[in-house]
Amino acid sequence: MKTRMESKALVFAAMMAALGNVLSFLSMQLAPLAPNIPLGPVQVSLALDLSHLTTFIAALFGGPVIGGMTGLIGGLVAAFEFGFSKGNLVTGFGLPLGKAMTGVTAGYVFKALYTEGNNPRLVATTVISYIPEAILTYALFKYLLPAYTGMPAFIAVAIAVQIIVKAFVEMVILGVILIGMVNNLGFKTYARGYFN
Repeated sequence: MKTRMESKALVFAAMMAALGNVLSFLSMQLAPLAPNIPLGPVQVSLALDLSHLTTFIAALFGGPVIGGMTGLIGGLVAAFEFGFSKGNLVTGFGLPLGKAMTGVTAGYVFKALYTEGNNPRLVATTVISYIPEAILTYALFKYLLPAYTGMPAFIAVAIAVQIIVKAFVEMVILGVILIGMVNNLGFKTYARGYFN
């Protein structure tokens, strides 16, 4: 019986990761904020990325491991778009790792702070859950990107700050969307079906 439950949890994580990649692609195509800024040997782009919606759903219903897996795999389109396709290996490898960190953190934060019926806490938990990824993003841009590309550190840090601010705004938006989804009895029953 336990293997069946684990298989159902993996299927849920895979579905959420696939949906996360689709959300990432669609939101980046529909809302490019600053596409393709050439900075020496790499290009940087800034776009809306709503892939963490599925990371938060997976973490809320499945916990830290399922949230982390969903974030890691659900970050592959963003890794390609913001990293590998621009010649930037730092963000190419760092993005999925950061998204996985958000998923793991969200699993623990939801468990500690969220109680059913207390929906306003969902926005706070999505914002808090992003903090480790924000720290990783800052560190990658401050220390690794200048060493890898020769870009001046102050430019890399300025880009990182813009990315982090944009991401915190996204977390608030995703928290509000998550409230609507959790209030939907059909969706809640469907998601819980993978873990009960």
